[in-house]
Amino acid sequence: MAASMSEKLHIVIVGAGIGGLALAVALTHFKLDDFVEVDIYESASELKQVGAGITMFPRSWEILRSFGLEEGLVARMQEDQKGALRKELRRVFMYRKSDQKEGALIADVLMKGGVITFHRADVQDVLLQHVSPNIRFHLSHRLVRYSQGNDKVHLEFKNGVTATCDVLVAADGINSVCRGILLAGQKSVSEIEGSQLGRPVWSGIYVYRSLIDSDVIRKQNPNHPSLSMPMMYIGKNKHVVTYPISQGKFINAAPMVVHPNKEGTYVDGPPIIQNTTDGFMSEYQGWEDLVQIILKNMTNTSRWAVQTVNPLDTYVSGRVILIGDAAHAMTPYLGSGAGQAIEDAYVLSNLIAKSVLGGRVDISKIASAHNSVRKPFGNFVAEASRIQGKRCGFSIPGFEDILPGDIVSSEKLEELGKALAGAFDWTHESAADDLERALSML
Repeated sequence: MAASMSEKLHIVIVGAGIGGLALAVALTHFKLDDFVEVDIYESASELKQVGAGITMFPRSWEILRSFGLEEGLVARMQEDQKGALRKELRRVFMYRKSDQKEGALIADVLMKGGVITFHRADVQDVLLQHVSPNIRFHLSHRLVRYSQGNDKVHLEFKNGVTATCDVLVAADGINSVCRGILLAGQKSVSEIEGSQLGRPVWSGIYVYRSLIDSDVIRKQNPNHPSLSMPMMYIGKNKHVVTYPISQGKFINAAPMVVHPNKEGTYVDGPPIIQNTTDGFMSEYQGWEDLVQIILKNMTNTSRWAVQTVNPLDTYVSGRVILIGDAAHAMTPYLGSGAGQAIEDAYVLSNLIAKSVLGGRVDISKIASAHNSVRKPFGNFVAEASRIQGKRCGFSIPGFEDILPGDIVSSEKLEELGKALAGAFDWTHESAADDLERALSML
């Protein structure tokens, strides 16, 4: 699958979420317009991010800076988060055992650079501002099938449109059509069977999402920690995640209720319900006042069934490359789903740039190098996030007998706190070494 660069390399990106847009920005940053032609196909009728908060660790921030996005994103930051740019010692999360009247500190996780929080729409806006005008967007185009042959990928969309490309980058999310087709080819089964193999599974977690005006909380408790820092209020199989976004104007609130016996099953009904009325607040009776204030001020709350992807043996097949949630959708406990999509874009864009600027493209080498680096790491982060969720729900060895509201010894909480903090160690390490390893494979 080697090709000279007598004509442009045609790349199609399916999906305009964080991963797809990050790849478009990265390709723009390399100034590849003379060498690469890019089309982005998106099923939605408008570019609008679903969800509220998004977190960035130093590992992801370094990548975004390399894409030339620092100035635009800094303008969307809270003032007190700008210490992250200087890699000052900052908070990642503060964990409290909150399923009791008087909460108890478990861990105050600090590291250089800490974590930066944004409204997801703000990140999308900045990404869109940095996409080359030569990259074409096609909205209301839902991919239903692709096939490979004659050195091209052939695409079919629900609206009847067809297209071809040299490389298909599948950034089509948790419900990826491309993942099912890739698995069908890998397992030598029908597309219907592949679709079933690639079907997202339920983690057993419902997350309830709401944005709260910070002034509302400030009036009731001017020193509430959720106003100024990322918080994890945890208890037996329940948690409440909060952090400030939009320069502190809002608190992103996300109570989570876990049904451990449902992990690995399929969602029954719609995975997202807007303005839910399922009475989830009753799950937090007896929790400390810091949590009660958050819960009683949640409005327009949506319920999301947190789905994941079973670990894939490969993220690539021929000229098709999966990135983001299509490849490694994960639980939110390490705040790294978007960061891993950005990392996919970082590695893949650099591989493409080195190839086309070098005057010769071998798509099989690009795909293989990307997969060799990103598949094991993406799968690692997904599993690490899953285990972190078990820690947050007191569902790890040594904590099985703890019931909701039980008082836990300070020694056991300290042990738990060390494990919770240690799970973030990799997030402040640079991805540059992984990139260099991928580039050396070309």
